[in-house]
Amino acid sequence: MRAASLIIILAALPLAAADAPAPSPDFPDGYRDWRHVSTGLIGPHAPAYAVNGGFHHIYANPAALKGYREGRFPDGAVLVYDLFEAVDRGGDVTAQGARRHVDVMVKDSRRFAATDGWGYAEFAAGERAPRPGIAASQDTTCHACHQRAAARDFVFSGLRD
Repeated sequence: MRAASLIIILAALPLAAADAPAPSPDFPDGYRDWRHVSTGLIGPHAPAYAVNGGFHHIYANPAALKGYREGRFPDGAVLVYDLFEAVDRGGDVTAQGARRHVDVMVKDSRRFAATDGWGYAEFAAGERAPRPGIAASQDTTCHACHQRAAARDFVFSGLRD
């Protein structure tokens, strides 16, 4: 009886793996101590403003810095997109407001093979667990957009000196 139970369990493993959620990167604690790559501002007139409007700061860990310099990102590269509200202070002053969310890209060719080796996650302000649905749909949401930058290994930003 035990052998039959084991066979049933082993036969069901591929089905369980197929139903398992896509892997998701972890929150990269300490990323603000990494190299600051650049800062941009998506203003209120841009189509992306509703979701990604505001100041975005990009940080890279040492492996990602190597990727920027060499043109291909090695496994272990992590990029962080830290997004803050843009607050009109009057006159000509726009200031950084509250954090909106933190997006993370991790290069791991084995773990994220379905999306060309990149894993994506989005963390709501102050949260350490990824927003539900991002990992499950990363091939149709995050990665589909990042495919436009396939010639640059799926990364939009460039390293500033």
